Amino acid sequence: MEPEKWSDQQATPDLSGTVAPQGVSMGDPYQAQGQMVFIQPPSGAAKVMGILIIIYAAFGLLGALASLLGGQIAEGLLGEVASQDPDALGFDPTGFGRYMMLSGLIALVTSGGTLLGGIWTMQYQRRGVHLGLLMIGLSFVLGLVLAFMFPEFSDSGFGMGATVIMSVLGSGFCGLMVAIPLLVSNNGLDDSSLFPSTSQ
Repeated sequence: MEPEKWSDQQATPDLSGTVAPQGVSMGDPYQAQGQMVFIQPPSGAAKVMGILIIIYAAFGLLGALASLLGGQIAEGLLGEVASQDPDALGFDPTGFGRYMMLSGLIALVTSGGTLLGGIWTMQYQRRGVHLGLLMIGLSFVLGLVLAFMFPEFSDSGFGMGATVIMSVLGSGFCGLMVAIPLLVSNNGLDDSSLFPSTSQ
C-alpha cells in the first residue's frame, strides 16, 4: 500500500553519507589552504622624492656652471664699483672670482652626485638615498671650509657663528627630506647599499 503523499515516512531525513572532517567546511575550499595574505603595492615616496631630488640637483648644476663661468666677470664688475666708491661694497672684491670658482667646483661635484642619487632613488634603490645623504654631508663640510677660507664673502652679516648655524639647519632639513623613503613603511627599496658589506 502506497503511503499518503505527506506522511511521516516521507518526512524522515536520509542520514546516510560521509561525515566531513571536524574544523573544515566543505563549502569553503580555501580554508584548508591556510590564511590568505594580501600584498600591498610599495609606497610611492621613493619615486616622488627621487624626482624632487633630480630637480634640486639640476638647479644646483646650473648654479655651479654660473659660478664657474661668471666668477671672474663678477669680480671685475665689483672691482669697477669699488674703484669708483670704495665704501659702496663694504668689502674688498679681490679674490671673489677664486671664491666663486671654488664654490662652483664644490656645487658641481655635490650636485652631480645628488643627481645620480635621485635617479637611483626613483628606481627604488636604497643606495640612492645613501648617496644623497653623503652628498649633503660633503656639501656641508666643504661649504664650511670655504666659508672660513673666505669669511669676507661667506659671512651672513650676523657673524660666522650664525653662518654655521644656518648651514647646520639647512643641511639637516635637506637630509631629512632625502631620508623620507627610508622612514616610510613598505617603502619598496631594494637591499642595495652605497658601501656593500664584504662579510658573508
